[in-house]
Amino acid sequence: MDDQIRHNHSETARLAAQMGSHADHLESTAGEHTRNVRRKLQTNHHKDALATAAKEAATEILSVIKTAERELRQHLRTAQTGLNHMSHNHHENDKVLADKIANIHQRSEDQVKKLRSETHRAQGPDPTKPAATVTLQWKPGMSRPGFARKAQQLAGLSREGKLYKATNKVLRDVNITGQYKSAIIHIIYENQRGNPKLQQAAIAVAASMNPDHVQDLQLGGLDHWENIKMLHEKTNTVTGKHQVWPAIMKVPDGTPVKVKVKWK
Repeated sequence: MDDQIRHNHSETARLAAQMGSHADHLESTAGEHTRNVRRKLQTNHHKDALATAAKEAATEILSVIKTAERELRQHLRTAQTGLNHMSHNHHENDKVLADKIANIHQRSEDQVKKLRSETHRAQGPDPTKPAATVTLQWKPGMSRPGFARKAQQLAGLSREGKLYKATNKVLRDVNITGQYKSAIIHIIYENQRGNPKLQQAAIAVAASMNPDHVQDLQLGGLDHWENIKMLHEKTNTVTGKHQVWPAIMKVPDGTPVKVKVKWK
């Protein structure tokens, strides 16, 4: 069983790295914010200069959030190697962050083991069952770039034959996603102590986002930090609750799932 757990975990990490090569969702959120600001500035006499300033500010916020998530994941990878210390940077002696890292990592590992041990649950797609089709479509209020990233990732996993109807009720430890988001905000707070205005702006943007399971739990994704990235809140809610779930709720566990994307 232990060998199987390690194998599955390694595969999940590989998929997470592959999915991470796509455009980062944080850029999508900041880009959307920038466009909104620019539209509002069109009525201003000095719109060009102000629009440029707004774009620069949004880019700076984006950079702060991306750096925080990158640092968090570096710390988590260090923990994953079994080392008992954090990466060598100015967070090394931050006990609050260290506790969050340990909590996220241990809970993630426990979730993988628990899922693999519950043999009554679907553990992968059943090729003997006809596939169900999920149609993903952008809706007003969703981040267009964020939707594109999410749809692209799920469509890619669909082509690889990785998606299937998971056994409901899915295994979910809300402390993993909660601590993940909290750790990002904590890092932003510590990194930007010298710039309170930027600090609070970046925290506000990060706080408005959701920790998203890139491969949804209901589609066989693991409740593990390697499978989590921040995503625009409404994009996460609409795709998961209103598009994926209604399409698979009545099919048997293990049913393979295909994804189609509608752009209009």
